Amino acid sequence: MYAAAAVFLISLMAPLTLAAPTAEMILTPAGYRPATNVHEIPADATLAHVGSEIHVVSFNGTVLKKVAAATKPTPVKEAVAPLATGWVTYASWLNQGSSPISSFTTTWTVPPVPATNHGQTIFLFNSIEPNAGNAILQPVLQYGPSAAGGGSFWAVATWYLDPSNTFFTTPVRTSAGATLNGIITLTSSSGSSFNYNSQFTNIGGTSLSISGAAQLTWATETLEVYGVTAKSDYPAGTTVFSGINLKLANGNTPSVSWAHQDDTADRLSTTINTNGATNARITINYNS
Repeated sequence: MYAAAAVFLISLMAPLTLAAPTAEMILTPAGYRPATNVHEIPADATLAHVGSEIHVVSFNGTVLKKVAAATKPTPVKEAVAPLATGWVTYASWLNQGSSPISSFTTTWTVPPVPATNHGQTIFLFNSIEPNAGNAILQPVLQYGPSAAGGGSFWAVATWYLDPSNTFFTTPVRTSAGATLNGIITLTSSSGSSFNYNSQFTNIGGTSLSISGAAQLTWATETLEVYGVTAKSDYPAGTTVFSGINLKLANGNTPSVSWAHQDDTADRLSTTINTNGATNARITINYNS
């Protein structure tokens, strides 16, 4: 179902099989994962890649937790698939230039609560992944349950995932009609080591910084869902991602043409209303 692309991009987007949920498995934006590998990040704590580990570091520099950093290049996203599992529709752009993405901003409005609640989970976000597709940094709007909690309401948090580990900030409840400003920023880099911050700039408690990561190159605007059993499990209308701006570390604005993937079987689609890297506009259609 994917458009033709370079071999490495096809590999990045290759589907994987989700593990069936069990008592030990909990839902994340990378599907169901072992609860032991999912970590809530305390306020003002940061993440650091240190050798073969990821450290959770408190605001005063104390290492709160050390977890093994996965090395297996397992993609963290799902392919587009009928009946609402994983990434069902999205837009994307791959930075193939020599200068890294320095910032990626997106503004959107929290949709209405779905008319029906069958235990479904909806994630809406902008995100960036490395070329290998084995990690993702994302400010996420969530409806329904996940590893971070949740229920029949909207909440926001920032997530970082590698092939086996999941980290998230404490969710903050929000409501339909609220404006969200999601941003991912390159704060510094040295050689092949990159430091990033992701947050909702207008909502406190959502900031998450990570150091020593791989360069993030693949930018997306995404609808990801689990457990949908009826069209009414989606919000009514559309979600418009606007104010989409991409900048490069060399100060230039990249030439961006957004690609998109749709789930035509379920009439879910992404429309590129305004292309480019400056004030782009992309619409998620729940009943196209």
